[in-house]
Order: sequence, then structure tokens, then C-alpha cells
Amino acid sequence: MRVLVTGSTGFVGHAVCQLLLDSGHDVTAVVRELPAEVVPGCDSVAVGSIHGETEWRHALDNVDAVVHLAARTHQDDGADAIKVYQTVNVDGTAQLARSALTAGVGTFTYMSSVKVNGEYSPVGENGLPRPFSGEDEPRPVSLYGHTKWQAEQLLNKITSGIPMRLVILRPPLVYGPGQKGNLFRLMRAIDRGVPLPFAGLNNCRSLIDVKNLASAVVLTVAPNCAAVGPYTLADIEVSTAELVRETAIALGSRPRLFRFPVSLLAAAARLTGRRDQLDKLTQSLVVDSTRITAAMSWVPERSLEASLRETVVHYRADQANL
Repeated sequence: MRVLVTGSTGFVGHAVCQLLLDSGHDVTAVVRELPAEVVPGCDSVAVGSIHGETEWRHALDNVDAVVHLAARTHQDDGADAIKVYQTVNVDGTAQLARSALTAGVGTFTYMSSVKVNGEYSPVGENGLPRPFSGEDEPRPVSLYGHTKWQAEQLLNKITSGIPMRLVILRPPLVYGPGQKGNLFRLMRAIDRGVPLPFAGLNNCRSLIDVKNLASAVVLTVAPNCAAVGPYTLADIEVSTAELVRETAIALGSRPRLFRFPVSLLAAAARLTGRRDQLDKLTQSLVVDSTRITAAMSWVPERSLEASLRETVVHYRADQANL
């Protein structure tokens, strides 16, 4: 099949393009402008910026499936944040879907986020965090989550009653070689021997390896796949303390964990403007993968340990090039 992939040069996009090629598909990587560094073996097409008037016709010729990964994520856009997120995540997604429909594309896979469900899992009657699923009522909190949910609603409306199949994936935090953000900062802190105050945490976080996520994407575009609708998916549930320990093992060092009251950590985080970063490390967020496993027989193959070992190799190489 011919698969068009947006966000092709990103962390997830690179893994998706590579696995699509390895699975025998022809891949067209969408980029802002040419020349661009794409996965070897991919064709590339430039469309400029993604917004509500992006011209997609030339990119969609002979395309069987679209995988839409491109999005405005968690960058600080200042006073223009609402406009920028709306333009890219909502208007741009709707424009691509309408263009794909006109071009006769058979499958549209949209990479959403568990942030559509919410930032943290509610506590159930058993005192444990209740897993999110694609069937739950969306309760986005962040601007990013809100625009992802708006895009999902538009996609459902655009594809209602028509033959183009829509698959929505809502992953939690993605880890693996090339990871960025909080996970990269955590790995760097562990590598530098920074003492971390998470020994007493009893939280639970769902995570997904980037290649395991890519394998789910590849299944969605398979000609025999009939899956539709939103799916949450993850491959591991760990506490922050467990993640620190596993990362330290992969780095060949020892975890320097100590106990510190979460309430005092929260107070310090508020004073330094880092409450959001702290919450991502201390709160629980778990997802249910039952529905996607049943719908597509998706089985994540890579373990946390194997992924962390590969991530460390990538991390070491990056640090050596600094």
C-alpha cells in the first residue's frame, strides 16, 4: 500500500516510517520543505505549514492510507498559543481529512493523545487509579488535550457514513531511542548521579515504547484491518521510582533515590513554576489496552528493559556529539 505520513521526521514519525517500510509498504513522508532528512527508502513531499488551507492534492495521489502524526505539542507559544494549537491541531487535521476523502483514501489513522481523557487517572473504589479507555467520556484539561479532542470530533463528523475508515490512537507518554522532554531530563539526571526524591512514591504510569506504538500504527493501515474508533494503548505500568531504577540499570549506574514528602515537593514546584513537570512524575495515569488488543491482535513485542538499553546507546551517542 501507499501510505502518507505527516510528522515523518519526528520521534514517533521516524519509527512509524521505518516499520511501514519494513512491512513492505510504500511510504511518502510529508515535510515542510525540501530537501529534508527522511527515513531512507521513503519518498518525500513538501506541503509547507499545516493549517486549514494547506494544499494536499499533489501529496495524496495514489495514496491508500494516511497516518497523521504532525501536531503542535507542548511548546510555549505565549499569547498566540490558542491560535497556534487551533490552527495546526484542529484546522490542519480537518483540512487533511477532507482532502483525503476527496482523494479516495481508504484509511485515516490519527495520532491523538490520552490527554483527551484527562491528565491523571481518577481513583476507583478500590483505591487504585482507574485505567482510561477510548470509551470513557473525554475530559481534557490542557490546551493540547482540548485541541486533540476537537480534532477527533471533527474527524468523526467528516468520516461519518462514508467509506474512509477512521482509527484514533490515544497513547500515553512515549519512550525509546530519541526520547525528549521529561524522560530525557530524567535519564540525564540519573546518569549524572543526581539524588532524586521519589523513593516513597507509589504512583502508577502507563508508558509505551515508540516501536511498539509504531507497530500498532502499521496494523491500522493493513488491508484486512477493520478496526475503527478511539483506542488507548500502552505496554508497561511502572511507578516513577521503578522507572528510575530500571533506567539506572540500563545506564550501568545505581539509582540515588531518597524519600521526601510529596507535599513539600509540590510546594517547591509551585514556587519554581514546575508544578506541571512534578505532577507528571508523581501522579498516576494508566490506560486500558484491552480494546485495541481485541480489535487488531496488537501485542507489544519490546520490553521496557530492551527499550531502555537501546535508548541508553542513543543517549550516549548524542552526549558524545555535544
